[in-house]
Amino acid sequence: MNWKKILLDPSFWMLLVVNVYMVYKYEQNPKVFNTLLWLYWSQSVFLGFFNFLDMRTSPKVDVSIFKPTENGGKSDKKVANSLAWFFLLHFGGFHFCYFVFLGIKATSGFFDWIFYKQYLLVFLILQVVNFVQRKIHNKDRAVNIGKMFYMPYLRIIPMHLCILIPAFFNFSDLSVFLVFKSIADVAMFILTTNYYQKVDPVTTQTAINTNSILSSE
Repeated sequence: MNWKKILLDPSFWMLLVVNVYMVYKYEQNPKVFNTLLWLYWSQSVFLGFFNFLDMRTSPKVDVSIFKPTENGGKSDKKVANSLAWFFLLHFGGFHFCYFVFLGIKATSGFFDWIFYKQYLLVFLILQVVNFVQRKIHNKDRAVNIGKMFYMPYLRIIPMHLCILIPAFFNFSDLSVFLVFKSIADVAMFILTTNYYQKVDPVTTQTAINTNSILSSE
C-alpha cells in the first residue's frame, strides 16, 4: 500500500476533516442527528452515482470475472455497460428502501439545512476530484469491472450500520457510532484508493507481451 501517496492526497484529508467535523457537530448539538442520517444517505447516493459514471466511461475494462458463455457473445464494453446499468438499478433500489425508512424515522424534529447543503457541496467536490483522478490513472489500463461493481457497497456499510443500529436498539448516545462510521469510512477510502492505484495485471501482461514482441524484432 502506497501510504505516501495516500497521505499526500487532498481527498483523504478532506474526507477525514469532514467526518471529524460531523462528530464534533453532533457533540455540540445532538439535535442534528436527523440531519446526519440524511447526509449519510446522500453521501451514499453520490458514491453510487459516481461509480456508475466510472463504470460507463472506463475506456478499457476487464470482464474476466464472467465466463465466456455468460457473456452471450457480447463485447467487453457491452458487458461492462450492462453491468453498470444493473448496478444503478440495484444500488438505486437499495437506497430507495432506505429513503422510505428514513422518511419514517427521521422526518420529525430539527433539520439543519445550511449544514446539510454545505456538507454535500464539500462531498460533491471530493467525489469530482476522485473521479477525475481515477479517469487519469485508468486511461491506459483495464479496470476490473466486477470489483468496481462491489466497491461502493464496502464504503456504505458503516454508513448504514450507523443508521440501522441506533434506530433498532434505541441508543441515546450516538457518538460512538459516529466515530465508528468515521474510522470505517476513512479505512474503506484507503482500501478502495489502494485498489485503484494498483497496476492492473491485464495491462501489465499486455505491456510485457508488447515489449517481448518488440525485443524479438
